[in-house]
Amino acid sequence: MFAWLRAFLFLHYNEKRIKEELKMKPTLNIAACVLVEGGKILATKRNLDRISGGYYEFPGGKIEPGETPKETIRREVKEELGDEIIIGQKIPTPTDFEYSYAYIHIHFYLAKLKTHNLKQIAAHDFIWDYPKNLENLNWLLAAQPVVKWLATRNLTKEEFNE
Repeated sequence: MFAWLRAFLFLHYNEKRIKEELKMKPTLNIAACVLVEGGKILATKRNLDRISGGYYEFPGGKIEPGETPKETIRREVKEELGDEIIIGQKIPTPTDFEYSYAYIHIHFYLAKLKTHNLKQIAAHDFIWDYPKNLENLNWLLAAQPVVKWLATRNLTKEEFNE
């Protein structure tokens, strides 16, 4: 009789654990950049058919296995905009955020364009403007502290010496 009870409790415990694990969200490691030119920044609007479609963000994406955040940013900007960049300093803002679909760990860097193709491959739209003028856009949660930080900076004095 105890063997039956032990088996029942074992299965019941594992069923609860499996159900809890299914509820767990994945953690996504992301790298993104704020493209700066003449004191203005590039805000890209996510395609409407994607998760969080219509929100503004900065160019970037998932860090692939074996990639550094800077390698990810270079790859993503090339894929999304068709451009090459020079990466500057890391932006000192919070890095961990929770969305309905995942936990996000994100690194933001300042960057500037080496080339100026700006193809609209992955974005629905994009805007170049001063950070203070872009604060009221509908930004993704992870980008909001970055926009606030940018609004306090004189971006014309940032150095890019990669």
